[in-house]
Amino acid sequence: MELKSFVDRPIIAELQLMLPGVEMEPIVSPLPGSSELSVRIDLPASLGAEFSYKLGLQPERQIHAAVVGANGVQQYFWYMPFEDAGFKGSSEKLDKAFLETLKLLVSHETRIVQETGLLFHSFRCEYNANGRWNRVYSVSCLRFGCFKTPLIAGRKHAYHSPALASGNR
Repeated sequence: MELKSFVDRPIIAELQLMLPGVEMEPIVSPLPGSSELSVRIDLPASLGAEFSYKLGLQPERQIHAAVVGANGVQQYFWYMPFEDAGFKGSSEKLDKAFLETLKLLVSHETRIVQETGLLFHSFRCEYNANGRWNRVYSVSCLRFGCFKTPLIAGRKHAYHSPALASGNR
């Protein structure tokens, strides 16, 4: 299936401009217990990266990260949702925020810091601009829930990824 079957042309054009030469093949799968489809694009990992990004396009916009070498094992890791309610129903504002965030992530060195606390696992994504780390978004999950997270030595681990795209367009 073609990406244009699931996403508006302006979004496709921006993705292609941001990531020239990157295959934009949609991965379509049914959502469990629903008649809706899940549509995502898996971006390649940068050379030397410890994680890669996955773009959720339907049923809602999301940016996920996945540990390189997880060999298909589903793990709770960093993600950022872009929910309609957060943009007061404005699809234009939602799409703009999605694309701006994606541009930051693919055009800068990024890191995801995993911390294990007493009750929670937390994941914080940051990008490096001019030698300074800037927060993008953080998520957490209960340690004693049914969440399978990457195993780390100690209480804190930082995963790194060089920029996927060249320059800040």
